[in-house]
Amino acid sequence: MLARVTVIVSGHFLQAGRVGGAEHMVYNLVRGLWANGVDVTLLCARSSRIDAAFRNELAARGTPLVAAGSYGKRFIAEQASCFDRRLCADGILFPNYFTPPLLPARFGRVVTVIHDFQYRSFPELTPPLRRIWLHLAHRLTFARADKVIVPSEFVLRAVRRLHGRKAAAKTAVIPNPISWDRFEGGAVDAPPLGGQPYVLSVAAHYPHKNLAVLIRAFAALHPRFPETKLVLVGQLPAALMGVRDRADRLGGLIRETGLDGSIVTTGYIDDRALGALYRHASVFVLPSLFEGFGMPAVEALGFGVPTITTRCGALPEVTMGQAILVDRPADPREWADRLAAVLRAPARHRVAAASMTKIRRHYAPERVGAIYAQQLVST
Repeated sequence: MLARVTVIVSGHFLQAGRVGGAEHMVYNLVRGLWANGVDVTLLCARSSRIDAAFRNELAARGTPLVAAGSYGKRFIAEQASCFDRRLCADGILFPNYFTPPLLPARFGRVVTVIHDFQYRSFPELTPPLRRIWLHLAHRLTFARADKVIVPSEFVLRAVRRLHGRKAAAKTAVIPNPISWDRFEGGAVDAPPLGGQPYVLSVAAHYPHKNLAVLIRAFAALHPRFPETKLVLVGQLPAALMGVRDRADRLGGLIRETGLDGSIVTTGYIDDRALGALYRHASVFVLPSLFEGFGMPAVEALGFGVPTITTRCGALPEVTMGQAILVDRPADPREWADRLAAVLRAPARHRVAAASMTKIRRHYAPERVGAIYAQQLVST
C-alpha cells in the first residue's frame, strides 16, 4: 500500500455507451485506485456523459468530478484543463491515446494509455485526416509522457515496430482491470429469453468485430439447433464515436437470413442486464479480427462461460489459454462447427472453477490499480 497519493484521471473522452471498452476500463481502474488508497479526481467534458451508476459511485466515495467543457474537441479540453491552477496531483493519467503538449509540473508524473494501433491495421476504417492525427498524437505521447501503458504484449510489439526501441523502453504492459462486481445487483436474475439456450456476443458494431461472419455462421448452425438463439449485445453504429459508415448493415444481413425471430440485437445495455446474459449463456463468442485487449472475452471466462474467439491480436494472450480459438476467422463454417461442438455438451466446455478464480484475480481492479499507482508516482 502506498502512502497517501493523489491522482488526476482525464475522462474527457468518456461518453457513456459510445466509446467502447475504454469507458469501462476507466471506471474499473478508478475502482482499483480507490482500493489502493489513492485519492482520485476525475475530469470530464460534462458530468452527464459519465455513466449514471458510476456518477453515484463517485458521489458515494466523495471523489471530485470536475467538468471542464468539451471546447468542441476533447483534445482541446484536455489541454485546457491543464491550465486550471486548482488542479494538482502526484500524477496524472491520460487513459485514451493523447498527451497534451503543455503540462505543468504541479501534475506530477504523466502517464498515458495507448490501447492499440488499430488505425494502422485497418486504415480503411479510419478517415485519412484522423490517421494523420493519431500518428502525430502517438508520437507526441512518446515524447511527452513519463510512462506509456499498453494493455498487452501484442500492443507492446506494435510499439516497438511502429515507434522504435526508445518508445518501447518507456512503455509498460499492464492489463485492463475488469470488475465482475459491476455485473451484480438486486435479486438473482431469472434466465433471459425465457430459459432458451443462446449464443452470446458482446461487441460494439464496428466492422472489425466481424459480427457479419458470426451471423452467417449462426444461420448455418440454426437447422441443427433450432431452439438456440443468437444474442448480439453492443452499441449500434449510429450511436458510436469515430465510425465512418453508420448504416445498420448487420440489421439488413439478419433480415436476409430470415432469422429475425432467432437473432436478438439489444444495442447498448446496462451492467446488470449484461451480467444476467453472461451468467446464463450457453457459449460466448468474440469473432473480432483485431483486439489490443478484448475485455468481453475475459469477462465471459470470468463467469465460466465456454468462450470461442480468434487468434487475432491480443486475444490468445489475454484469455490465458482458456478460450477455444478458431483458425480461420472469416470462415462461417469453422465458427458453426466450433459452436456446434460446444452446444452439444456445454457443461463439458465450461471453464473450471480454479481457472475462473485465476482469471478474476489476475484482472482484479485492486491488483491492476496497485500497478498503475506505482507507475503514477515512480520517479
